[in-house]
Amino acid sequence: MSTKAKLARNIRPLAEYRNEAHRCIRCGMCRMTNPDFVASHKYSDNCPRGTRHMFESFFGSGIYEIARALTADPPELEINDRLKQIIWTCTTCGNCQDTCNAIKGLEPTNTMMALREFLIKQGVSPFKEHEGLIKSIINYDNPWLSPRTTRGKWARKLKDLEIKDASKEKVEVLYFPGCNASYVAEMNPVAEATAKILKLAGVDFGILGNNERCCGSTAFRVGAVNWFEDYKKKNIEQLNSLGIKTMVTACAGCHSTFSHSYAEDLDFEVVHIIEYVERMIKEGKLEFKNELGMKVTYHDPCHIGRYSGIYDPPRTVLQALPGVEFKEMERIRHYSWCCGSGGGVKPAYGDFALWTAHQRLEEAREVAGANTVVSCCPFCEINLGDAAKTVGMEVMDLLVLVDRALGD
Repeated sequence: MSTKAKLARNIRPLAEYRNEAHRCIRCGMCRMTNPDFVASHKYSDNCPRGTRHMFESFFGSGIYEIARALTADPPELEINDRLKQIIWTCTTCGNCQDTCNAIKGLEPTNTMMALREFLIKQGVSPFKEHEGLIKSIINYDNPWLSPRTTRGKWARKLKDLEIKDASKEKVEVLYFPGCNASYVAEMNPVAEATAKILKLAGVDFGILGNNERCCGSTAFRVGAVNWFEDYKKKNIEQLNSLGIKTMVTACAGCHSTFSHSYAEDLDFEVVHIIEYVERMIKEGKLEFKNELGMKVTYHDPCHIGRYSGIYDPPRTVLQALPGVEFKEMERIRHYSWCCGSGGGVKPAYGDFALWTAHQRLEEAREVAGANTVVSCCPFCEINLGDAAKTVGMEVMDLLVLVDRALGD
């Protein structure tokens, strides 16, 4: 059922979604999980902001009505702060589109992204937090207001690995850590674990270090599409000049952006690291030595799940780790409940992002009986981790578990 071929691909001008708006019959399927795939009514919701606000305008069907009204001649809606709240509280998780597209062929998530682009082109600024993210990427090539010279700091701590500089040496595989794993302290272990795993498996890989630039996902998700298109041209030129065969990334947002928005212009394959780890396990390149003794559940990130259809590899890897008891939640795979931080929501609506994360953690504890939630996305792990601090739970990246199981 996944609409991975449609989510965030070929976003059309808002006016072209007007006919789709007339085809929306307000059936309500954009607001619920298919009842054949969940065991209880409690976990049948699928839209975080709609579930939180309980107004039609916050669901996919309401977004179509907004799109229709704004493209009318003359427009039938006033653009004000309330409308901006409705449009920029969407995490663009794709859950509504995954359900609706399978039934009616509609694209409410893509319509939402077209709405953001439309408003920005009309001179409507997103929230100041979003403007700050965009300006930071322009000035520092990352959304964290951090200097370029510290992007490769995590790798300098791993001198014994002798990680190659892909901008100076030819390598087969480029590891692209992304901004979160490079700059956010609690995400540094993901970058370190990934490098250790690749080295142990004998992969000829390198990184760009301080020369790496943001993929631009953050700006693209909030609607700065014109700026993003200009920004990505430099990335394409740089990446294609390396002569690599494969680029791996442990960031779901980077993977989704490179796979969807860059794919046609890249001269190499883009693989999420968990797919690559699964491949290496099957080839016998990784041997696990340590029993982990953990009971965990897995959270499907939107951007490697619904956007990219990567569901089996993380589960295969989890089940290969010795001493790990793994149990699923109810809303899994393409019905996974969003962590709450995507689409620029966390910086602008932090309380809502945390509320959404708490809903997921409650499901993890109540349904899976787990105190540890494992995922493959730094955005998910940061937001779920912030929520977990108040309820005595733990959130971990699967790559860190793989590294621990491999041992020294």
